[in-house]
This record gives sequence, structure tokens and C-alpha cells, in this order.
Amino acid sequence: MEITTYSNFRQNLKSHLDSILKTHAPLFVKRSKGEDVVVMSMSDYEGMQETLHLLSSPNNAARINSALKSYSEGKGEEHELIED
Repeated sequence: MEITTYSNFRQNLKSHLDSILKTHAPLFVKRSKGEDVVVMSMSDYEGMQETLHLLSSPNNAARINSALKSYSEGKGEEHELIED
């Protein structure tokens, strides 16, 4: 987790944004006045939103967790993709 100040973020905006896109790690920007902010790539944000949506239903979350547990126990099965 990288943390920087608002001044440093502003002075090095391009390099910070390039790093965020390359590493997929969010950047925490501390502000002396006001709430701190987190900067992340759009694709990472969208992935996080999708995960939150999938886990927002307790039934769906239980199904996903059950499937992950089965897979980690070696109970997964490989299937061929259906071609159109």
C-alpha cells in the first residue's frame, strides 16, 4: 500500500497514475485538511464494484464461497467450452 501527500501527488501526478495502472495497487493520498482519498484504476474499481454486487446477495455469496471451498479441496472439474 503506497501512501503519499496531496502535494507530492499533485507534483508527480503522471508517475503516480502510471504506477497505479502498472501495479493495480491503490494509492492513498493524505490531505492536511479534509478527508483522505484513494486513487485506483477504472478497471480495478469496476472489478471491485462487480465483486460487491455478487456478494451483496447472501445466497449468492454462500454459493460462491461453497464453490471456492470445493475448488480449494481439489473437487473442481475441468470442462471444455461450448463453441457456437
